[in-house]
Amino acid sequence: MKNSEERLLISFSTLVLFIFLAAITSCSQTTGFSVDFDNTHDRVWLGEDFWSVPLEDWKVENGRMECIGTLANSRVNVLTHRLNGTGNLDVSFRFGMLEDGSVPGKTGIRLAMTDPTGTDNSYKSVCYHGQGIDVGVQTDGKLFINDEVTDLPPGFDYSEMTMNIQAVSNEGGKELKVAISDSNGLESELTSTNIDNLQGMIAFVNYFSRGSMNKVDVPKFWFDEIDMSGSMVEATPENTFGPILFSMYTLSKETMKMSAQMPPLGIGDNKTVKLQLLKNDKWHDVAESEINKMVWLAKFKIDNWDDKIDHEYRLEYTENYKDGSSKTTYREGVIRKDPVDKPLEVAGFTCQNGYGFPYTPLIENVDQLNPDLLYFSGDQLYENNGGYDIIRFPGDRASLNYLGKWYMFGWAFGDLMRDRPTITITDDHDIFQGNIWGAGGKTVSIAEWEKNKDARSGYVQPVNMLEVVTETHSAHLPDPADPTPMDNGIPVYYSDLLYGNVSFAIIADRAFKSGPEEISWWDGRLDHVKEPVEAKKLDDPGLKFLGKRQLDFLNSWAEDWENTEFKCLLSETIFANAATHHGPNQMFLYGDMDSGGWPKSARDKAVKAIRKAGAFHISGDQHLPSFAQYGIDDYRQAGWVFCTPAITTGYERRFLPELVDIPIKNRPTHNLPNTGEFTDIFGNPHYVYAVGNPEDKTSYPNRYRQAISRASGFGISIFDPQTGDIRNEAYRFDSDLDKPLEENMFPGWPVTINKLDNLGNDANIELPIIKVEKDKRPVVKVYDENEELVFAIRTNGDDFTPKVRNTGKYKIIVGYPESNDWNEYEVIGK
Repeated sequence: MKNSEERLLISFSTLVLFIFLAAITSCSQTTGFSVDFDNTHDRVWLGEDFWSVPLEDWKVENGRMECIGTLANSRVNVLTHRLNGTGNLDVSFRFGMLEDGSVPGKTGIRLAMTDPTGTDNSYKSVCYHGQGIDVGVQTDGKLFINDEVTDLPPGFDYSEMTMNIQAVSNEGGKELKVAISDSNGLESELTSTNIDNLQGMIAFVNYFSRGSMNKVDVPKFWFDEIDMSGSMVEATPENTFGPILFSMYTLSKETMKMSAQMPPLGIGDNKTVKLQLLKNDKWHDVAESEINKMVWLAKFKIDNWDDKIDHEYRLEYTENYKDGSSKTTYREGVIRKDPVDKPLEVAGFTCQNGYGFPYTPLIENVDQLNPDLLYFSGDQLYENNGGYDIIRFPGDRASLNYLGKWYMFGWAFGDLMRDRPTITITDDHDIFQGNIWGAGGKTVSIAEWEKNKDARSGYVQPVNMLEVVTETHSAHLPDPADPTPMDNGIPVYYSDLLYGNVSFAIIADRAFKSGPEEISWWDGRLDHVKEPVEAKKLDDPGLKFLGKRQLDFLNSWAEDWENTEFKCLLSETIFANAATHHGPNQMFLYGDMDSGGWPKSARDKAVKAIRKAGAFHISGDQHLPSFAQYGIDDYRQAGWVFCTPAITTGYERRFLPELVDIPIKNRPTHNLPNTGEFTDIFGNPHYVYAVGNPEDKTSYPNRYRQAISRASGFGISIFDPQTGDIRNEAYRFDSDLDKPLEENMFPGWPVTINKLDNLGNDANIELPIIKVEKDKRPVVKVYDENEELVFAIRTNGDDFTPKVRNTGKYKIIVGYPESNDWNEYEVIGK
């Protein structure tokens, strides 16, 4: 959906288009791009026409754009103008050194940026992966165009410079000329005809580097009075990013919650966002929200929401300038009705390694499939996303660093999220830890954590940064079941959401989990089991998995079936040790304690809790798509789990038990290798129906080809209330939806189960049959003689025979929670 400004621009003539652009960028010409920052409030965000990488290394101050970071290749991309490759070009800008460094400076402008791998030349991709023609000045006395250099005059002053660039591209060839002068009038020129391409994006670079963005003590520079003109300059106003970067919403039980993600604003900027709804062809204000500083979110919660119709909405933000003028922008979308009259289609995602940004083939396929709800199970970012390192301390700088990487997620998926409910939860990489055992809010010093990095329990990052991460992920989710923070004030978000007759339990399966140091006795990584060991030696009844609070929540959730046809658990990871080989070298591990298979006793409590609800399980984290049925003491005693493919896999995992002669038996009828009954090192009986292993070769110059080789993709789960069936599809990253379905799926998919299958296959003691009236689907609850729930389920409309595992007295309650109409029976199971 285009915003109102975009529709306005498209409807006008080319001349009016340029006039409009001139108005919003303080243009002095009608056919180019001219901007200074005199009218912009001091702040980190540079404005909708630009995108800085890293975010925290740039700011508007002193009426200009200033770099305050020390990373090589730190840059500001121009979003709204690019070079089209033909005609003439004139560029000028002022710039200068703010602060010297320990190495010579190398700064200027990068022209004609494209993706050197040819993977994706969209503007989002090029912002992070682009290379081009580097034109600039070295503070050791050189003017350069790529590798061509000329000397600067002796005594050249780098504190204030003006650069002028002229280029021409026609049938006669390509030529680029650069001239530079300092504030004293010293000048130099350089001309190059060694130019292959003048088509692509433009960026201002603080310190040129063709390598990684390593931290270097580089000089820092400022830029101002940027002017670009000529027939080679092409306007791309549709590429603005901000001031409303993206938004997410949920709808549950007639309550709508939404978060609008803003960039880091300044003291002088407007701090409110309005939510408007379209009624009778007019926009009406329905709510206004203050933007939360440091998190930079505007939050909305509206009760008594009419969920029977679609609502067109828009978010409104007015940007105020120093001279008292302002500009209002909008972000539009649709809050969909609750789809209770159709099967609910849920798209499942996990793990977005930045090499695959902006994931274009995958996103285009999801858009075409048009799911009803999006679920992101964690690792919406990785520490290396964006090409630059993380900042751990202090909390405010760490938060800015996090936001720059978080914004990449929203930039990629924002157009999908604006029109459908979205569930996002945090995982370890979101909080800058390779693994996390939260231990109920334990914190650990960086010095202590470094002793066994990523294998020791506790949160490393400052609590105020953890609050930012949690808030950005969960502010739009239903209110937490119990909002009491964990130890040290670390927030929680676990809750339930009802949408399309599916009740979702949303949990943080690592927040309360015990750490491996409580049981490990070996040298090396505490979380890697590299030798065979008895399962009982890796377990202890005092170890925690979900924690008491979340277990109590799940047990309560299992009994609530009002307006519910299905139960589904949403978590970070699968509750089993579902991989045998790790990393690009396929290192074999007997067990990984970061997996959801450890600790066994506490894990069993979680599996039993979701079995009570007959709940299906959707998870991620493992970078290994799989579809399996849980066991407890034996195989297939509980529900099914779908571990969705990673969006772009970084660290590879594989499930290859047959390669190392680990027994796996009773294959499914499809007879695919490495499927069947498998018991992990922790003692979890696991029935693997389908698995999508990476290819043998997983390193390619083309970033999307690399993602494909590493088994990247996404999942779709379709809940059909008429049949009780749950159909699951695992799409490859590069699926061609015009081809037959099986060509787009990982082996073994699609696979369909029924919700009754999530009660397990081993209950053989039949209780009296429950006769069901035609077209009715009552809820059946079975309690044992201790008044503990055995299971609760919504029937499929057929006569139903409850089954239990133990003899004894049982109470059966049958009825309809919507009308509170119940019948109760006492029966004997024998």
